[in-house]
Amino acid sequence: MLVKLVEVFKPQGDRVHLDEIHVSPSAVTTIRREPSSPLLSEAMTLGLTEGVQFSRITIIEGASARSVVVIGSPEELRQKLNKRQLLRD
Repeated sequence: MLVKLVEVFKPQGDRVHLDEIHVSPSAVTTIRREPSSPLLSEAMTLGLTEGVQFSRITIIEGASARSVVVIGSPEELRQKLNKRQLLRD
């Protein structure tokens, strides 16, 4: 099962972009709150709701790992990534 998240990223020399990514919950190893930064301030100019929270997740991809910033609080992401487990309880 893949979970759809929205990534916030900024290619070098370009503006901030939002893009959907699909992540396997088993590939996510960490979720932590992302503090305010110029990247997130610029992302807010794209029409995001005031008060939206951001998190940084680490994703294992084969023998390497990458870190991405996504929209949502750590708690919201945990709930999305663990949805299947909640249905089994």
